Amino acid sequence: MKINILLLIKMTLGFIIGFLIAEAFSLNYVYTAGVIAVLSLEPTRKRSMEIGFIRIIDSLIALGLAFLIFYFMGFNMWSLFVFILIFIPVSYFTYVDRGIVVSLVLVSQIFLEQDVSFGLNAFYILIIGIGVAFILNLYMPNLSKKIKLEINTIDKSIEKTILAIGHNQNPSFDELDYLIKSANENIQQELENNNLEALIDRLRYVEMRKEQTLILKRINETLIAVSPLEEKNIILNYLNAFEGHIGESNYAVHLKDKLDGLLNYFKTTNLPKTRDLFEARAQLYHVLLEMHQFLQLKLNYHELKKHGK
Repeated sequence: MKINILLLIKMTLGFIIGFLIAEAFSLNYVYTAGVIAVLSLEPTRKRSMEIGFIRIIDSLIALGLAFLIFYFMGFNMWSLFVFILIFIPVSYFTYVDRGIVVSLVLVSQIFLEQDVSFGLNAFYILIIGIGVAFILNLYMPNLSKKIKLEINTIDKSIEKTILAIGHNQNPSFDELDYLIKSANENIQQELENNNLEALIDRLRYVEMRKEQTLILKRINETLIAVSPLEEKNIILNYLNAFEGHIGESNYAVHLKDKLDGLLNYFKTTNLPKTRDLFEARAQLYHVLLEMHQFLQLKLNYHELKKHGK
């Protein structure tokens, strides 16, 4: 909500400031300067610079092309159609098509005034609008605290999910999926505003939790399908050991030691005597292998962090 309010404030200020600057220079179509300022506001500084650059390039192409066509063909419906037929494909082929709408608005000033000299007025309007948006986008909210809180919430949600599976329940993954998606988006936004090493580590952490969540979904589906067995109860009890052991600290080492013991138990005990029991045992062994991968992801994360990668 804080970011949305900030965007509303920026949009309002962008339009007003762009309008007033264009008015102060006695330009025509000052309203357009405010509109371009609003359109050029982006969630991050990086995107603001990228879209501003694209619109400047595309507008220069449009204004130059319009000058040539209107100068030689005059101001009429057919010359306008020729301009459109050439300009839009050129924009796409030069990968600056995100500036098409703004460019067409600027060219409309030339066409309506029937004076090619208005191309200069249109260019000034463009620079004012993009410049105001860029200056306003120099301020971006710091999302570090929010990201930290989201990561803690993700860890608690994963712990709650594992315990629910350990109690033979069927948990919903909707909240966890939403939390990971939200944290990922906020980290990406913060990375584009501030290229900080800590944020790269946060992104790696959330990606690790995302992969672990996919594993938990598979484990949950398998355990639900398996009938109550002694081996299943052993695995459920093991999952309960995760309580209080999901977080940024490296709890995975201790949990992996216990898991290795379970894997050895499954390997050394006598095989089931019936086909159904054998298939169930195989599914449960696969669950242990999934848990091994679950913990290995966390161990790999800490190993990379240890070596500063």
